[in-house]
Amino acid sequence: MSSLVLLPSWVVPADDAVWECERVAQRLIGLGPYSSTRRDAGVAAALVWFTLGEVSPMTARCCSESSWSTTPDARTGEPVRTWTCGVSREMARAESWVALSVAAGQIPPTAADWRSLGVTAAPARVDDPEFAYGVWRVLAWLLGSREDFPVHTSWHRAAGIPPERPHLYRPRRPRDPDKAWQAAEQACRDRARAEAQCWWRHVRAQVDAAATSVT
Repeated sequence: MSSLVLLPSWVVPADDAVWECERVAQRLIGLGPYSSTRRDAGVAAALVWFTLGEVSPMTARCCSESSWSTTPDARTGEPVRTWTCGVSREMARAESWVALSVAAGQIPPTAADWRSLGVTAAPARVDDPEFAYGVWRVLAWLLGSREDFPVHTSWHRAAGIPPERPHLYRPRRPRDPDKAWQAAEQACRDRARAEAQCWWRHVRAQVDAAATSVT
């Protein structure tokens, strides 16, 4: 009996793109320090939560809606065991907002925000901005808020698109990275934080404007 994982219908990117990112994220985690960072750990954690539907990476929210089912293959008639991830769009939006708040160093969703999100309030269990940035990049991509992939994949290499963090792809040194590597990594983290702050202000302004129009 074969197995199949079904992605939620609200996901914007193509299934193949999601699986390519998941494959690359897991490989990066195995490379160790100086070839992957806490951002990559956040990307991998978000994709694992999203595909397996277990505990969310930022708030440790449990997902009880994921399930197994068995259906016949349309062509062969053979039974196919299917895993359906139960992460809802509302849960993904809420987790994304929490991750963005941590990545930007800003206040988390308010009580009114949680009501508008339609999920139970859950505080962040992680205070690492780089990890949170990786989580947010994945969820923003899946929700369609961003078009760029959260990781550099073979698709990018085939198209000649350079990586966002080229210092991670250079030959590894036998010792700790030098000052140039440290400077490049810090510059990437600074850019990520500035970007997260810009997005957080945009989201906050939109939500506040919507609340004002309702009242």
